Order: sequence, then structure tokens, then C-alpha cells
Amino acid sequence: MNAHSWPDSLQSAQPEHSALLLEAFWRTLAQLPALVERQENLLAADTTALLRHIVLEMMLALNGIDWPEGTTHLNTYLSESQRAAIEKTLLAPAVNADSWIGQAVALVVIYRWYAPQLATKYELIYPQAAEDAALAHLRTLHHWPLAIFTE
Repeated sequence: MNAHSWPDSLQSAQPEHSALLLEAFWRTLAQLPALVERQENLLAADTTALLRHIVLEMMLALNGIDWPEGTTHLNTYLSESQRAAIEKTLLAPAVNADSWIGQAVALVVIYRWYAPQLATKYELIYPQAAEDAALAHLRTLHHWPLAIFTE
């Protein structure tokens, strides 16, 4: 169903896809420790980029639309605060474990802000078991924080 067309052809967000995004975030994040330990910087960059994409899709779903296929106007579909939050995760001062961990922690904070809203909006079950498993695995990283607080 076409929601509206400005400037892209937009589709309404699908609750089933949103549920997959909630779980995919943790499954993807759980891959990071092995990449960091092996200093697979290119794959770590790909993984954090995928996490960012998942969070962007969550933001769009919360705004009521799916990722606009072929879009060249993504900024127009996000609020100023959404853009500012996600753009902060783009900065990587160095290519090392700390930069990937820093980006991942920032994305976890953003995820934890939007995921409960998305779960409520579409009456989805929050993937707590997937989060717990991923965070337990991430705590094996030397610089991963013991707790991440989202307010």
C-alpha cells in the first residue's frame, strides 16, 4: 500500500519487518567481539554500518514508513533529533577496537531509545533474550562497558 509520495514512493511500515529489525540488531551486534579480537577492521566497519542501517530502519518504521527503496532524500523522513543522534555514530576517530566499541555502544543507546517505542506502536514482543545473550557475549571485550544506561 502506498502511504504517499514525497519525494519518493513511500510504503507503510510493516510490523513483521519491525519485529525482525528488533532481533536483527542484537544478532548483528553479537558478531562484533570476534571481529574486534581478530582486528578485522573492515568487517567491524561493515557490522557497525549494518547496525546503523537497522537503527535507521527502526526510526523510519516509528515514523510510519519502510526504508524508501532507491531514495536520495533520507533526511526528509527523519526528525532533526533522529538525524543528529544517528549522525553522531558516524564519527570514528581511529580504526581500532575502541572506535568500533564506541560506535556500537552509541547505537545500543539509540536502539534502546527507539526499540521500546517501536514495540509499543506495533504491539511487538521485545527480544529481551536476544539482548541478554548479545550483551553477555559483548562483555568479553576488554573495553565493553559493564552497563549501558539510556535515559
